[in-house]
Amino acid sequence: MLGMYIHTNWGYNNPYAARSWTLRDWEHYLDGLHGLGYDFIQIWPLLDCMSPQPNASDLAFLNTIAQAIDLAHDRYGMKAAIVVR
Repeated sequence: MLGMYIHTNWGYNNPYAARSWTLRDWEHYLDGLHGLGYDFIQIWPLLDCMSPQPNASDLAFLNTIAQAIDLAHDRYGMKAAIVVR
């Protein structure tokens, strides 16, 4: 197993902030990791920083993360883990 940790809430601008990535950005990132032999990603979406009723931005971000995980599983055969504290 070779994995990469992705922290999604650094306060940088795109493309350095994973929270700002589109599904296409995730596709490119996962393709690169896969090409290097990675088969595992670990994502920390900082769920504990979201309100109990997420706003529209949070929901859009979570939807993109869900699609990225599906892409990692389906296209690249990767495993994925979500960090929750």
